[in-house]
Amino acid sequence: MNKKNLIIAASFFVGVLSVGSILHLSNRTTSSRIGSDDAFLALIKNDRAGFEAWVKNGGDLSAFLPLIDGKKMTVAEGLAYFERVEFIKYLQANKIKFLNQAKDGNDDIMVFAVLKNNPELFSLLLKENPDMSGTYGKNGYSLLHLAASNCSSKLNVLLHTDNKLTYDLRAKDGSIPMNLAVSSDCLPMLSYWKEKQADFKKKDGRGMNAMSILRTKKDSAMLAFLQSFETARAGSSRTSASIEPEINFYKKRIVPKDQQVDYSALIEPEDRPLDATETAEQSEFAD
Repeated sequence: MNKKNLIIAASFFVGVLSVGSILHLSNRTTSSRIGSDDAFLALIKNDRAGFEAWVKNGGDLSAFLPLIDGKKMTVAEGLAYFERVEFIKYLQANKIKFLNQAKDGNDDIMVFAVLKNNPELFSLLLKENPDMSGTYGKNGYSLLHLAASNCSSKLNVLLHTDNKLTYDLRAKDGSIPMNLAVSSDCLPMLSYWKEKQADFKKKDGRGMNAMSILRTKKDSAMLAFLQSFETARAGSSRTSASIEPEINFYKKRIVPKDQQVDYSALIEPEDRPLDATETAEQSEFAD
């Protein structure tokens, strides 16, 4: 075989390999797309059997779903978005790991769970030992910031008490969860923090506090909540003030003997009792 023919044969062989590689990649991509579509249908239809079959057939929980409300999310994140609690229980019962948190500040499964305000869903995710210190978005919000700004008040205990995300935790933009709760008119969350004796005068990184934001509100419920602080303060000042003991005017007064005076002589005869008054008929001079 001469040099020219050798070059042609080699070129043909390389071309065949390239076409084969492209077809293989295309088939793999198509297979992956079909797989995520099957998971997507199971999520939408709440088809647990279909989801389990998809997982058993090697479904990739990190595969991306079609865009949902303009958001790009994985199958695992779709579990939180569609609140498929039973699907998550199946994964946990079979010790299948699915939690994959964002490290770049973008939304992840924990964010979608916070927005759903579903304590059962969020509690299941907590069993996966997520990183609760992550921050999201350009403002660097914690999960509690997100809960406060979206009034996910049912998660307050799980976030604030159990996971130590405090009401005065500062985000990158200086905001704190309490002030975000006031801005979103989230009375249940504010009432919870009031019961916990949180400082509503605590300033955030922007020099604002919850009380100053409350005073700008026009909503009657928020104004009533603000008034509750004034009422509590007034009641406290009255209690602490020195108040003279009340006098019971109905209690019998004991008069010392040397101050006692007999006023019986000043009573007119007709006002006296019968046994102390002698009438004309009873007189010895009566006819």
